[in-house]
Amino acid sequence: MEAFEILAREYRPMVATYLRSLVADPELAEDLAQDTFLAAQGGLDGFDRGGNFGAWLRGIARNKALESRRAEARRPVIANSSIVEGMEEVYARLDPTRADRPDWSARAALVRECAGRLSAMLRGAVEEVYDRGRSLRGAAEALGVSFEALAQRLSRARALIRDCVQLRLAEGSRS
Repeated sequence: MEAFEILAREYRPMVATYLRSLVADPELAEDLAQDTFLAAQGGLDGFDRGGNFGAWLRGIARNKALESRRAEARRPVIANSSIVEGMEEVYARLDPTRADRPDWSARAALVRECAGRLSAMLRGAVEEVYDRGRSLRGAAEALGVSFEALAQRLSRARALIRDCVQLRLAEGSRS
């Protein structure tokens, strides 16, 4: 399966980064990335050859993260559907099937830079959930806000980060 190994090497950084956005434990994210590629290799016959390979892999990865959450309920996993959808939207824009073939370490730095430009209120929400790995309820308690307020802050933060990343990528493509 030499062709699959080439695809796995190309998509591994994207899958690993995507899983780190869903799972608070970096080691668990790496294990889930490995599981994702094993499942993908075993289920390759089910992949629509005309489909989006990155989206297919992210679907497998998302399912692996949710399976992991069910298996270990106390492990902090971001499984709120609106967060998963928001992250899917961000990563779809950074998909390696795009002609510009993104450099994932540069993209991760760009996301971090854009997150750093958020207001203190929004940045605090992002840090509590994504950097500290708190559950949404735990982060809301730590910040002294309601669950709904935290969810709104995260939604707004994701939109601002997405817009910032898009703007910076557009600026970079004009250079």
